[in-house]
Amino acid sequence: MFHHLNNPIYGVLIDSIINDFLIKKCGYNMHSYPRTALVASTYCDYFGSVAYPSMLDVGLRVVKLGNNSVTYECGIFEEDQEQVKAVGGFTQISTRAFADEPAVELNGHTLKRKKTATHSNIDTLLERLRIHGNPALHVTPDHKIELRSTEVPTPSPQEALVHCILGHEPSGVVLAVGSDVTNVQPGDRVAIEPGVPCRKCWLCDAGKYNLCEDVKFAGVCPSAGTIRRFIAHDARYLHKLPDSMTFAQGALVEPLSVVLHAIKQCKGSIGIGRPALICGAGPIGLCALAAAKATGAWPLVITDVDQSKLDFARQMFPGIGTYLVEMSKTPAQCSEEIRALYGCGPRELERAGPSKTEYNAPSTVLECTGIESSVATAAYSCRRNGTVMVIGVGRSIMNNVPFMQLSLSKIELRFINRYSDTWPAGINALAGGQVMNLDALVTHTFPLEQAVEAMNLCADPATPSIKVQIVDDTEIEI
Repeated sequence: MFHHLNNPIYGVLIDSIINDFLIKKCGYNMHSYPRTALVASTYCDYFGSVAYPSMLDVGLRVVKLGNNSVTYECGIFEEDQEQVKAVGGFTQISTRAFADEPAVELNGHTLKRKKTATHSNIDTLLERLRIHGNPALHVTPDHKIELRSTEVPTPSPQEALVHCILGHEPSGVVLAVGSDVTNVQPGDRVAIEPGVPCRKCWLCDAGKYNLCEDVKFAGVCPSAGTIRRFIAHDARYLHKLPDSMTFAQGALVEPLSVVLHAIKQCKGSIGIGRPALICGAGPIGLCALAAAKATGAWPLVITDVDQSKLDFARQMFPGIGTYLVEMSKTPAQCSEEIRALYGCGPRELERAGPSKTEYNAPSTVLECTGIESSVATAAYSCRRNGTVMVIGVGRSIMNNVPFMQLSLSKIELRFINRYSDTWPAGINALAGGQVMNLDALVTHTFPLEQAVEAMNLCADPATPSIKVQIVDDTEIEI
């Protein structure tokens, strides 16, 4: 079977695509060949795959069959052969040009060059854009980050070509549109919803397109990320920005959408005068704090293991409570101290009894870390008949979640996956700063040409950062 380098999450999808690739395109009988896999950027480039660090282990793949005494045709780009050999990918490679091959259907994924959009000046425009180039952040077979030059994409009839202003939570300017596009036009400023569902399955029909199994999500294999100058994107998932919003604010609609979708699923447990707890003071946690405050929830407390993040949260939202998590304490111990901030800790319980204090505990906990101990703390902290909404992404299996605490207290444990129908609400919430203002989340800004430096800063714990945005200020004449 295939072996994945530290990446079980996308293994099934990639195995399925690779198997189809080898059967239909290369003609191999998968039952008669031993097979292994090594991840390398060239293979994923063929499928339009990811190009930034959170996908290091998926973004690097080539296929290897049988033994090293045979030459295999696996479509490796000639310029990458030496790099692939250097990390043990192949001893011999037969190269062929992807661009010259016909379309192939692989589990619903059509691998082909895009059709040219019907646009009076599309060819002239593309020629002009090629002068600027299309730098994109890629990963190499040895897990390093580099900025590469890529082709300017041609939009299909359903797509629009967008000049990306920011990184993987993008906004930008529409440069050209396909023949079937009616909702946007060249010159429109847009926020980009990165997920494009199939619009054919029962989940899409039910309006739950965030759960579509065939969704093409920017930055998740096999779909390309957006840290590049130009992208072609399904125009149905481009949302116009009002003049009162900046591109930076447009990019913040994506993390805010995660939180808005979570709050929609809380079914009324969060609202005016209802206590709420936010676990985790990272970008999503701070968006959750802003959204909870906008609903009128109060009092509000946010937790984290990093005091500097709590200080940032208090500066951004004066009057909130903060709790520094000590890793030496158990979730139950942490929850007692958290509850005390709401006036329902052990002392208050002993003095007034549960009937007088339990109502003051958080009716909603927005858990934004995905860490097992934090989920357990959320369960112990939530009041009876409350809701714990797990927003953070954690381990696939958790063994220490207090099941009986949740059961006997009738606490609803809920989860989300991405979002659906949140962009209009997110844009309305940020426009003009009347409902909420997230500008302070952007602590650093880099030009596209310094994208590698931006990633290095994100990875450096010695340089605190919340949101690092990558901006391309290249002037494009439409």
